[in-house]
Amino acid sequence: MPRYFFHYRTDEELIRDEAGSELADLDAAETQAAEIGKAIIERLAGQGGETKLPRTIEITDAGGEELLYVVFWEGPKIGSEGSPVTPASVH
Repeated sequence: MPRYFFHYRTDEELIRDEAGSELADLDAAETQAAEIGKAIIERLAGQGGETKLPRTIEITDAGGEELLYVVFWEGPKIGSEGSPVTPASVH
């Protein structure tokens, strides 16, 4: 199984994922990146941090090649159930 790395970028810094995760494919890595983004926003919101600024999870392969950027922030609520906007991916 390929190993993917999930580097977290804000306007001010890049936090590198040194361990990575073995996942079936890039689609699974994209799903994991979205889950990481959601957890980051929930943590920031719980600590009173800024949740409106865009952030990214940059997915790379074991060789360091950039594969995908998942952009996320606390978006507006949509519809009657109040579902947040889903993260956007840039291939």
